[in-house]
Amino acid sequence: MSHSHLQVEFLQRLTINSRHVLKYENTELQSKAKTCVPLSDLLARAKQNCASDLQSDSKAFRDALLIELLTWFKESFFTWFDVAHCNVCDKPMQSVGSGVPSADDLRYGAHRVENFKCSSCIATDRFPRYNDPEKLLQTRRGRCGEWANCFTLICRALKYDTRYVLDWTDHVWTEVYSERLKRWLHCDSCEAACDKPLLYDVGWGKKLTYIIAFSKDEVQDVTWRYTRNHVEVIDRRNLVSEEWLLQQTNRLSRQLQSSVNGSQRESLTLRLVGELAEFLLPREVKVGEEKGRSSGAVTWRQTRGEMGMFQREHKPVIWTPSAAEMTSGEFCLEYSASLDKYVRRSDGDSITDKWSNGVFQVESVFRKTESDWNMAYLARTEGSSKGSLSWKFDLSSTNLMILQATVSCPGTTYEDGEICWKIYGSDHCQVLENGCVDYEVDLSGSKWCVLSAEMSRGRGENAWQHTQIARQSTKELNQFPLSLRVFFGSLD
Repeated sequence: MSHSHLQVEFLQRLTINSRHVLKYENTELQSKAKTCVPLSDLLARAKQNCASDLQSDSKAFRDALLIELLTWFKESFFTWFDVAHCNVCDKPMQSVGSGVPSADDLRYGAHRVENFKCSSCIATDRFPRYNDPEKLLQTRRGRCGEWANCFTLICRALKYDTRYVLDWTDHVWTEVYSERLKRWLHCDSCEAACDKPLLYDVGWGKKLTYIIAFSKDEVQDVTWRYTRNHVEVIDRRNLVSEEWLLQQTNRLSRQLQSSVNGSQRESLTLRLVGELAEFLLPREVKVGEEKGRSSGAVTWRQTRGEMGMFQREHKPVIWTPSAAEMTSGEFCLEYSASLDKYVRRSDGDSITDKWSNGVFQVESVFRKTESDWNMAYLARTEGSSKGSLSWKFDLSSTNLMILQATVSCPGTTYEDGEICWKIYGSDHCQVLENGCVDYEVDLSGSKWCVLSAEMSRGRGENAWQHTQIARQSTKELNQFPLSLRVFFGSLD
């Protein structure tokens, strides 16, 4: 393909998307989007999860609300579409290629239609790839393009300064400007990820080229926020010249700002200067950026090579006694899958976020939320035959010994799924009944103990879902069903 033709195609994508984002500025459409958001619930959650010293800071609270918005959008509002499902045979259909869009499809920007057919009966289905954010408020399903399109609209409806971000290596997400941090935050609604810009480079292993952000005010090349190695990326950017790209993004930005007053333009310029300075700073990998993709079927992610590093070795977490626990002679840890939090009852009800931040060893486990049933639990990763995790408490740095442990092991199984619980110390090992509550175990003389769970078996494609740990309603905010309570002291 000639260089001039590549420029034409590139400019066409820039122009189309710079016009598309103006749809989000329609006040009637914003009102419709806002009615879809359970704002009072999200505000309550944001207040609950926002540090007490920041609750009076409106800018910090807006950032906390954004996190709740991402979580709600992924877990309760939008649905990922892999393939159509046959309602007669209750199984996935097969893709049979593209179809012809109807007049109604075209009305909502669906120039592509995917056709599906059941291999067991005569049932067929179709999936129009709608590009109209208003239509997506109704359908509430799709892949990354539909997700980012709808989520960006909702962010604008809540008056966040927002960008629609297009990755030339086939992904789309959103950026939201934080007034508190004075910078743009990466927000991927498919992954419920916020401020994890190296997710694609480090976690998914993508070979990035061009990443362009579009808003009502500007078209900006933001590739440098999403990579650690600028030299490698530059070598892969061979569609258009860097000078040409800068000229075109500047030109489109000037067009978008043609009606902006002087003070607003100055503010945008200062914001841009800060962003360009940010691009020059070296990037360190943050927690969460090393994960592979979670959205989409396993086989689809494997085909795209985006499973990434999510199977990498977990850094073991070992719980040791605090000063307060040394005094009381008791360690008590509880976990809620609904909140995805640990509470350490024996240490002033201190909180640790996220299940993986409390486990000793883990293999092929993730936290699953069911938006249709409003349930959350720990399960095996999709496609795995087994999953295991454990929690460890250690007194080796003290002159004390474990006397007794009390455990609650909440597990739910379906079909022939099996969960095997064990607790063991240096000279003890006991198999526990799945579902036991406040079960007492004699561990006298041990310096440490480990509570473990192994999930296996199950049937069919959903075998991974037939073993669930700490399953509970996402509306249960005060229940912590999984618990490890250890009593310790001197044996003298």
